[in-house]
Amino acid sequence: MKAKRLLGAFLAVGLVTLAAAPTVLAAGNKPKKEAAPAPPAAEAPMVKKSIDFPIAGLSWGMTPKQVALAIDKMIDDDYRPLYKEVQPGVKMKALDAQLAEDKDQFRRGRIDFGTLPTGIDGTPLRGEFTYQNKESLMTLNHKGQATHFFFIQDKLWKVIDEIKLTDTYPLGKTFQDVAVKLSAKHGVPGRVLPADATRASVEIDWKDPTTHLRVIQRSDTAIAMAYEDNGTVANLVALRPNKPVADSGIDPSVAAIMRGGGDNGPPVPPPAADKKKTNKK
Repeated sequence: MKAKRLLGAFLAVGLVTLAAAPTVLAAGNKPKKEAAPAPPAAEAPMVKKSIDFPIAGLSWGMTPKQVALAIDKMIDDDYRPLYKEVQPGVKMKALDAQLAEDKDQFRRGRIDFGTLPTGIDGTPLRGEFTYQNKESLMTLNHKGQATHFFFIQDKLWKVIDEIKLTDTYPLGKTFQDVAVKLSAKHGVPGRVLPADATRASVEIDWKDPTTHLRVIQRSDTAIAMAYEDNGTVANLVALRPNKPVADSGIDPSVAAIMRGGGDNGPPVPPPAADKKKTNKK
């Protein structure tokens, strides 16, 4: 049964490859259009075991201050072996200062998505937030891995782990490896969501009663694991009353001219009077 589940997960991932190949060669070497793949299921499959939260001590709905205190405990654990090797004195004071700086750096890095654009717009996180809807972001850089904490109305609702795939990563070194192993772990193949207008890359997802898990393909050697609060996801339309303004990429002054308004340059002089009429006495 386990082998069948693994095979099912692998076949699900294979739908992406099939979708990318619209034609095949028939027996007569004539191109033949292949039937379009079935659309993804309406809902992510429900897992048989609860989805593990990425960081111990966190829960949905926490405030930025509560999340920072949970991160403090994790940083304290990192420093504990260092304190065992240092004697009281100058070196310990330096270690105290570095510990305090690491904790404060996480707090200082908060980004509020208000009316002004941010540098996050040019990253893969662009579709994970909106502006002018009381949303914010805090990022932890820990042991070479970035973890992003998203808040809406100062309540934690999404966590994204950026992960580099290596030979030593427990879930495998490819996106397909991760899909197969997570399908086996959760007891059901994930739903494959191809890249489209709303997704920059392929995703596979699952959910349990409280959490929605999305595995996002960043590249051949990197993925992101996005954990979302089901209650917030279901209520996002109400929580995001301000919709993004469509950006056509056209300079505003040029757009105004195209619309027939704004500064169109100097006025065009009236046509010259008819010479015959002008010279007529």
